[in-house]
Amino acid sequence: MIEVLLIIISIFVLLFLESFLFELFSFSILILVLLLLWKRINPVVYYILITFFAITLDSVNHFPLGTHVLVISILLFVFDLLSIVIPSEGKLHYLTILLSTFLYYILLLLIGSLLQDGAFPKVWGSLVNIAVVSGITTILYAFVNRFLKSIQYEGSKSRLTLD
Repeated sequence: MIEVLLIIISIFVLLFLESFLFELFSFSILILVLLLLWKRINPVVYYILITFFAITLDSVNHFPLGTHVLVISILLFVFDLLSIVIPSEGKLHYLTILLSTFLYYILLLLIGSLLQDGAFPKVWGSLVNIAVVSGITTILYAFVNRFLKSIQYEGSKSRLTLD
C-alpha cells in the first residue's frame, strides 16, 4: 500500500517538475526517467506508468491526447534498434542516449504540431536548442546512471524492483 502511495506522489511531483522545466527551459524529465527505467523494472509496471504519465502530461501541457504516447513508442522502438547496433555497456551507450533524446525532442515538435495544426513546423530554428538540451539530458543521464549503479547492492544488479 505504501508503494502505491509513493508512486502516486512521485507521479505528481514529476508532473510538476516536467511542466515547469519544459515551459521554462524546454527540458523534459520524462525522457530522462523513461531511459533510466528502461529494462530496469517490470515491463508491465513500466508501460502502465509511462502511459498514465504521458497521457496526463498531454492534458496538462495542452498537447493533443496521445502525442507523448506516440512519440515514446517510436522512441523506444528506435532505442531498441540502436541498442542492437551500439553496445549497451560502455561509453558508446551514451551516443545511443544522445541520439534518442535528440529524436524525442524532434518528434515531440513534429508530431505535436502535425496533430494540432495539421502542418509540419519549421525545425531549423530549434535544432541548436534541441541539440543543447539533448546534450544536457545525456550528461544528466550519465550522472544519475552512475549514482544508481553505485547504490545497487550485489544481489540485484540487473533490476530495480517496483513490483
